[in-house]
Amino acid sequence: MTKNGWIRRNAAMLTAMLILFGSQAAGAEDLFHVKASVAPAYPSLSIGRSPLYGEKFEHFPWVNPEAPKGCRLTESARGSFDSLNTWIVKGRSPTPIHGLVYDSLMVESPDEDMVAYGVIANQVETLEEGRRTVFHIDPRAKFHDGHPITAQDVVFSAETLKESGRPFFQIMLKELEITALDDARVELRIPEGMEPTVILEFATLPVLPEHFWASRDFGATTLEPFLGSGPYRIGKVEPGRRVVLARVEGYWAKDLPVNKGRFNFDELAYEYFFDEIGAFQAFLAGEIDIFVDSNARRWTTMYDTEAVHEGRIKRYLVDSWWPLGMNGFFFNLRDPRFADVRVRKALAMLFDFEWPNENVFHSAYRRTVSYFQNSEFAADAPPTEEEKTLMEPWRGQLPGEAFEEAWTPPETDGSGRDRDNFREALDLFAKAGWHNRDGKLQNEEGEVFSFRILANSQSQEVVLNPFFNNARRAGIDAGFEVIDNAAYEARLKERRFDIAYRFYIPPAIPGDEQLRMWGSPEAAPMRDGEGNLSGIEDPMVDAFATKLAQARTLEDKKLYAKLLDRALQWGFYVIPSFHDPNAMGRIAYWDRFERPEELPGNGTGENTWWCKAAERQEAASPREKSRS
Repeated sequence: MTKNGWIRRNAAMLTAMLILFGSQAAGAEDLFHVKASVAPAYPSLSIGRSPLYGEKFEHFPWVNPEAPKGCRLTESARGSFDSLNTWIVKGRSPTPIHGLVYDSLMVESPDEDMVAYGVIANQVETLEEGRRTVFHIDPRAKFHDGHPITAQDVVFSAETLKESGRPFFQIMLKELEITALDDARVELRIPEGMEPTVILEFATLPVLPEHFWASRDFGATTLEPFLGSGPYRIGKVEPGRRVVLARVEGYWAKDLPVNKGRFNFDELAYEYFFDEIGAFQAFLAGEIDIFVDSNARRWTTMYDTEAVHEGRIKRYLVDSWWPLGMNGFFFNLRDPRFADVRVRKALAMLFDFEWPNENVFHSAYRRTVSYFQNSEFAADAPPTEEEKTLMEPWRGQLPGEAFEEAWTPPETDGSGRDRDNFREALDLFAKAGWHNRDGKLQNEEGEVFSFRILANSQSQEVVLNPFFNNARRAGIDAGFEVIDNAAYEARLKERRFDIAYRFYIPPAIPGDEQLRMWGSPEAAPMRDGEGNLSGIEDPMVDAFATKLAQARTLEDKKLYAKLLDRALQWGFYVIPSFHDPNAMGRIAYWDRFERPEELPGNGTGENTWWCKAAERQEAASPREKSRS
């Protein structure tokens, strides 16, 4: 954990910190107080908020609890696979199917962040302010072979994933203390100072059958179907080509409120394709029932078919529901050229997103604005009076408009040659000591302004071309350097770049990781991992990031995340790129299915579908048989 007690470096910062530390939302609920429901309410676990569903929870409001069962849904998957074990690093595993094959103690709410509801756990107790949690095992819970699920299976799962699982599991489980109190109760203890979100992460881990794995090597690749406990079992497997899941008729948890109206297909089939083009062609040919289209251009231009016009293929959009964070071009402030905010802002003025979005992307994408994009922590509205008060000690570092309006990146007229932005950029460069002489942007020593943008893929090339054109018009020597991923990561670690293209996706609730990302103590040129990639050393950023790390209520988290967001935005430390508001949410499907009109808050709602009556009657048709 990053320590927050380092010495402030100037009086202004000290003054601001006194103001910051004096604020906490009156009567707000302690975010670190983990809450468990009390009987007779349905078992739930929440952090910093109250669950939506309680004592009268019978099923989610967006399902049809009377949905009929039957037939098969076939969808496409990318790539190939040579092992069914998705929990280990070895091998190529199939699309994540284990959430359908394995149950966990609890399942994340599809409508809420930081809330989970019971599956294997039919009661949850939180003690010692959430540092100790006891999960009670539902006596009905069993694996597909009828063997009861016990607390020892939970302990075995945690120990096995910690020893042989992917790095995420190893890191997450490393400091947790997990004990089987008896067959029906498992206790989780987390150390002082650890974020309570780890409790939800633990509660949603798959519970593996110890008796099944006792004679098998969990760390080895295998195509042997696993023994599970969820609504489906692994059926037919064709290595690299197809996986078919079969619905478990006697599934022990089928009548739980979290499962009613869901998992209605007798079979779920995943057909593997090496690329999306092949999968799309198979979908249009009727060999695939549903196609999740990640390509905005294809979605706009390639569905002009008879099946779409006649309504035999239907489509809908789902808004991205997860935090998208900052996606853009990070300056290396260790370079004196980029240490000047006027230079950074000038380059941002030359960046033209509007032209490629309209002419290449069919206006499908949106400009990224916030470091907490698409979350409740984003500063996407003018500052409140409370925020203004906390910003006041930093008035000398902020432009006047920061106190009146939300920051947005410079916007062009979409022509590809925005004259106003271009002139303003040249003025900013001149104020920073860079002048266009003989067609080249130079400083007093005659040094020509140049930069390279470092990336590990060509994905941003289309949006960068107008930027480079504008930069060259300004007399800048600009270019794009694309290298393989290993070399790219090494260059970032060593801080050897001018500008780097990078994603930053924040956690569901931001905490002390924000100090690691943006804080002065992490700005050294050489660090393990990412740390402060740009080398930001800004007392205002330090102050807000520190207070965010120390905040104990959700309202204070929102307050200081937005203040940190504003400090980073107005500092022009990144030129934001773009994001897809419907990533993984362009759904095309053949009209053989029914689905509820309402969608869950988080997700596509696919597991609530059911087959139309005619489709169920024709389950043994030649089309179905050909796909068996």
